[in-house]
Amino acid sequence: MITLMKKILLLTLLMTGLLQAHAQQDPQYSLYMFNPLAVNPAYSGSREVLSAVLVHRSQWVGLDGAPETQAFAINTPLRNKKMGLGFQVVNDKIGPKTTQNITAAYAYRLKIGRGKLAFGLKAGIINYNFNWNKIEYKDEGDAIPEQSSTGFLIPTFDFGMYYNTRTLYAGIAAEHLNQSSFNFAESDSATTTSLNSGTSRGSKQGINFIGTVGKAFILNDNFVLKTSALVRMANESGNIDVSAGVLIKNKILFGGSLRSSGAIIFMTELNISKNLRMGIAYDVDGSKVASSTSGSFEVFLGYDVGLFKSKVVSPRYF
Repeated sequence: MITLMKKILLLTLLMTGLLQAHAQQDPQYSLYMFNPLAVNPAYSGSREVLSAVLVHRSQWVGLDGAPETQAFAINTPLRNKKMGLGFQVVNDKIGPKTTQNITAAYAYRLKIGRGKLAFGLKAGIINYNFNWNKIEYKDEGDAIPEQSSTGFLIPTFDFGMYYNTRTLYAGIAAEHLNQSSFNFAESDSATTTSLNSGTSRGSKQGINFIGTVGKAFILNDNFVLKTSALVRMANESGNIDVSAGVLIKNKILFGGSLRSSGAIIFMTELNISKNLRMGIAYDVDGSKVASSTSGSFEVFLGYDVGLFKSKVVSPRYF
């Protein structure tokens, strides 16, 4: 049973992050390699078919207020194959905060060698909602005033570059280039308080930098070794994910990841048909909070449709 003290500790940590000037955190995915549009807008169209993905992630299962994320992403090349479009909707919940993120992406693709180099832009809106009644304060002096705002709507802009061949990809992206900010106070006098003064109950999006790379090694007709890595830098901190898995007979993949935070991730992917695929990940996290939970789970479902007389090739490694 999760004790009241642990609940208070978690919510205190959540609120500490909310009230720091550059503390905005984006959803974390263990199966990022199966939904690259979530980390790089330049991925749009690179699968050469219309590709849709549904993702659900439950982090620290069994702990009240733990993060939960749902995402739907779809992307496709245009008829001339030089451009790609993408669209994504994300619902993210952590403690008293719920966020809806709606973005559209555009990519321009150039043929280089055996692959294509793409430049991508993403733009959208983020809707923040806060339920201050869900917070149990360790120190009542930290309480949010009753007149504080409960919702904010801000814009966001991203940029990315992405190169891929049939067996290789590499990309770099920057999120929240406009660094939108908001303040919890509603009164005119309170909203003029500087975010950098240390006394404002406000938040500002920091720019996140993300690098990804992946390589598939075709060992023989039955086995393919798929490797990937992700590096995310945000607010002078960051994390690294390194993953590897074996794809058996182009049907099922068994693999795992190591995260610099100490988490170990077990994952599998099943290619049900040339069009339909699904995957599951389970995170074992060694943090103090995670040790009191049942771990973290993530599932995804993907479906590909060939457009403009394009054929759905099986397997598509990335």
